[in-house]
Amino acid sequence: MKADHPGNWRWGWSRVVLVLLLLVLVMLSGGCFSKPKPATQDLPGKTAKGRRPLLYDRELSQVLVYYLTQDGAYLVPVTVTFNPTREVAKVAVEKLLAGPQVDGLKGVMPDGVKLRDVYLLDNQQTVYVDLTKELLQMKDNGQAERAIKAMVLTLTSLDNARYVQVLVEGQAVPEIGGVKLDTPLARPATINSLLKKDNQQGVQVYFNDASANFLVPVTVALPPGATGSDLPRAAILALLAGPPPDSRLVRTIWPGTRLLDLKIEHGLATVNFSREVTGYGGGSAAETALLNSLLFTLTQFPEINRVQLLIEGQKREYLPEGSAIDKPLSRPEQLNFLKH
Repeated sequence: MKADHPGNWRWGWSRVVLVLLLLVLVMLSGGCFSKPKPATQDLPGKTAKGRRPLLYDRELSQVLVYYLTQDGAYLVPVTVTFNPTREVAKVAVEKLLAGPQVDGLKGVMPDGVKLRDVYLLDNQQTVYVDLTKELLQMKDNGQAERAIKAMVLTLTSLDNARYVQVLVEGQAVPEIGGVKLDTPLARPATINSLLKKDNQQGVQVYFNDASANFLVPVTVALPPGATGSDLPRAAILALLAGPPPDSRLVRTIWPGTRLLDLKIEHGLATVNFSREVTGYGGGSAAETALLNSLLFTLTQFPEINRVQLLIEGQKREYLPEGSAIDKPLSRPEQLNFLKH
C-alpha cells in the first residue's frame, strides 16, 4: 500500500484540531456547560475575615430608636429599655424592626423584616446591618426614605458608628424604593425638616405630636428677628412661635409667652420668660412637655448643658404641677420613654 504523503498527513490532523476547537467553542457558548457567572465585587464583610461584632465596652440597658407618629408624618426618637447587654446595636435594630409596643406610634419597617447580622469591620466606623429579603417589599419612595432614615438615625446614635451600610441577604443592593444604598450612609442633617427651600437656614426644636403624647424634633425656619449667629435664641423664639399651622403638631409653650432675656455662661443657659409661660394653669403632661421641649431644644447646642428657668426675672421653687425649677436643670436621660 502506498503511504500517504507527509503533507496530506499534516493537513488531516489540522482538520481534526479545527473540528475539536469548534466543538469546544459550541459547548462553552451554551451547550454542555453553563455560562460562567460575571465576577462580583467582594463586599466588605461578605466573609468573616475582618468582621467583628458591634459591642459596647460596657453593658447598657436603654437606647434611642426611631418610630413614626400615628399619622406617619414624622420620625419620633423613643427611649426603649431592655436587659443590660453589650450588644446594644443588635437590640436597637431588633426594637426598630419590631415596632413600638405602645399606642400612638407605629413602626417604620415593612412587616416580616428580620435582622441577619450587624457588625463592624476592623479600623472602620461603618456599621453593616444585614436584613432579610422582606425589606425589598418597599416600593414607595416616601416609605423607603423614612425606613432607611430611621435605621441610620438609630445606629449613628451609638458610639463609633458614623456610617451605615444596609445589606439584604448579605448583599449590597443599589436602591430600595428609589433610595440609593450603593454607598454607606451618614447621619442626616435633619430628623424632620419643615423647611420650604433647600438652602433655607433653620433650627431644630421640639414640639408635641398631634395627640400631645410625644415630643417630635423638627427643623423650622428661623423666626422673624432671629439670626443664624445666635441659634439658641432663635430656637427659643421658634418654640414660642409654635409649629406651622399645617404641620399637625402642637405647641409646648403657652401662647403669648415672651422671651425677656437669655444668657449663656459656662454651659448654663438662663432663660427668662414672661408670666404667660404658666398659662396652662396645671396639668402634668403640659408641664412636662414645657420643660422637656425647652431642655432638649437648648442642650442640643454644645455650649449649653444646663438650663435655669426664670419667670419675670425671678426664680421660683416650683411650677404649678410641682416641677422644681429653683436650680439649673440638665438634659433628661430619656426622651419619649417606653419601657418594653
